[in-house]
Amino acid sequence: MTQSKVIWIINNYASHLETRHLELARQFAENGYTTAVITSSYHHGRREYMYAGEYVLQKRAENVFFVYLKAKPEYAGNGAKRVLNMLNFCRIVEKHQEQLCRDTGKPDFIIGSSAHPFVWETAYRLAKKHNAKFIAEFRDIWPLSLVQIQGVSPTHPFVLLMSAVEKRAYKRADAIVGTMPFAYKHLEDLGYSTEKYYWMPNGINTENVDNILQSGQKLSPELEDYLSAHWCCVYVGSIVKSECMDYIIDAWKLVGQEDLYMAIVGEGAERDHIQQRIDEEQIPNIIMFPAVKPDEVPLILAKAKCCTAALGFGKVGEFGLSKYKLNDYLYSGKPTVFACDEPNIVRDAGHFSVSAEDPQEMADAIVRISTLSEEELEELKEKGQALIRKDYAVDTIGRKYIEMLESL
Repeated sequence: MTQSKVIWIINNYASHLETRHLELARQFAENGYTTAVITSSYHHGRREYMYAGEYVLQKRAENVFFVYLKAKPEYAGNGAKRVLNMLNFCRIVEKHQEQLCRDTGKPDFIIGSSAHPFVWETAYRLAKKHNAKFIAEFRDIWPLSLVQIQGVSPTHPFVLLMSAVEKRAYKRADAIVGTMPFAYKHLEDLGYSTEKYYWMPNGINTENVDNILQSGQKLSPELEDYLSAHWCCVYVGSIVKSECMDYIIDAWKLVGQEDLYMAIVGEGAERDHIQQRIDEEQIPNIIMFPAVKPDEVPLILAKAKCCTAALGFGKVGEFGLSKYKLNDYLYSGKPTVFACDEPNIVRDAGHFSVSAEDPQEMADAIVRISTLSEEELEELKEKGQALIRKDYAVDTIGRKYIEMLESL
C-alpha cells in the first residue's frame, strides 16, 4: 500500500480560529492526505493555555492531527509579550520537528499560514530540511493590515521587520495562497510575479450547517424568545473596532421604526462601549447577547429577518475580503446588508452593499428589506446560496487546494 502524502499546516492561532484549517485538513484527509495542524496551546481568545504540556498531539479525525505547542509567554494585548509568544512558538515548532515526523509522517508540503509572517521563516526552514514544498499562506496582509487598520506607523521598526520577512517569504515560496481574491495586486505592488498566487478563500461547511438546522437544537431561551417575537435584524461576531460597531449603531438609530428590532450577538473589546452607547443614548429595540458557540450561529440566522456587518479599510480593502461572517449570512438565505466600499461577496451575491461612510444607507437598506415580498426574499436567498456553493463551500476549496499542491 502506498503511504499517503503528508501536509503540515503551521498556524500560531489555529487553537482559537481553527475553522479554516480544521476544515481544510478534513478535506485533505478525505482525498488521501495525512494532515497535521501545528498551533499554539495558548488560546488567543480566552487568554489561557488549553494544555499544560509543551507538546500535545490530538487526533481530530482519520489522518487529521492537531499538535498543540506551549508557546510563551502569556499575553493579554498586542504588545511585546505577544511578539515574544510568536517568536517562541516558531522556535518550539522547529524544536519538535523530529517528534512531528514520528507522529504524523515526514512532510511533503508545509503551509505556513500567517496572521504573523514569522511562521513563514519556520515553514521555509523546515521545508528545506525535509525536502518539502513551501506554501506561504496569508489570511491578513501583514504588516499592511497593521498600518491601514490598526494605525501603526509604516516606519515602525516592527513593521519594517515584518515587511522584510514578508518579501523574503514571497520570493522563497513554491506557491503563495491568499484568502482575498485580488491580493495578487499586493504582490504586483511589491514587484513580484503573480504566477505563484492562488486564491483560496475562507469557506463554509454547508453540509454541517444543514445538519445543525435539522437537528432540533435550540438557542438559549432569552435569545430564542427575542428572535421569535420580533422582526429582527442581527449582527453575529466579534465586537471589536475593525468591525465598525459604532457605524452599525449609528445606522440603527436612523432606522427609527417601532416594529423593527436588532440583536447583537458576540463579545469583544468594544462590547462595553457599545452597551454604554445603547444605554446613554436610549437607543430603542436593540439588545446585546453573549457570544454563542459556532454551531448556534446557523440557528440564530434561521430566525433572523436580515443580517448586518460593516468594515472600514484603507488600501487593504482593495484586495477583496474573505469573512466567515458573510459566508454564514449569505448561506442562511437571509438578506445581508454590508457596509464596505470595496469589492465584496455581498455585492457579488446581489444583496445590499452600502457605503461605509454613510450609516443612512444601511438604515435605508434595512427598512427596504422589511418591505420585500416573499418572491423577492426567495430570489435573494437563491442568489446568495448559489454563490456560496460555487466558490466558498469547503469541499470546493479543498479540491482546488489539492490541485494546486499537486501541480508544484
